[in-house]
Amino acid sequence: MKPKRFEIDIDWGCDEVKELGKVVLPDPDLLVYFNRLNKRHIFINDYIDEQLVEYSYQIIQWNMEDKDLTVEKRIPIKVFINSNGGCLNSVMNFINTIQLSKTPVYTIAMGKGYSAGGLLLMAGDKGNRYIFPDTSVLIHDGSTGAMGDTSKVIDNLEFTQKQEDRVKKFILANTNITAKLYEKNYRRDWFMFEDEIIRYGIADKVITSLDELF
Repeated sequence: MKPKRFEIDIDWGCDEVKELGKVVLPDPDLLVYFNRLNKRHIFINDYIDEQLVEYSYQIIQWNMEDKDLTVEKRIPIKVFINSNGGCLNSVMNFINTIQLSKTPVYTIAMGKGYSAGGLLLMAGDKGNRYIFPDTSVLIHDGSTGAMGDTSKVIDNLEFTQKQEDRVKKFILANTNITAKLYEKNYRRDWFMFEDEIIRYGIADKVITSLDELF
């Protein structure tokens, strides 16, 4: 991505030297982005798509930087989430990367963690999955936009069912949700607020002070 150019006029003049120059400033969005990376912060404030794979690679890079350090000495990675969900393949790749990471990964939901966003919240290290007050989470079944020949539609439905089975296995392994409760609820839009989010082990703690994030 080519950086945006921001130009400002600066008068370098004094009694001895009068000079007018132009300074090219970096894109402010890039400054924010690199500042977050420097702190090992990942901010997901949008629909989850294939761009998430870039963050998977970033977690790999941080683990490479930390390879000679004990876990206790590694700087934790913090993933901030506010998302309506999105691409299941991309979020599962990111989740796998998080769970393979030796460097600790915290997940923090801000506002909403729906569908894939809720799965991402569950993926953080146990004991380090946080939510802000009034955060909501949504769990539901998969969807397919398959069209065409009947056989191909059936193929897509069978694949979607296999994906759903993998998601179910992940949820049961990373929460307190039982198989019976999951089967009862996942075919509907199962919304939860912070009391249920904590009770069902989707997150570990409701943030009461911003100091807890530092």
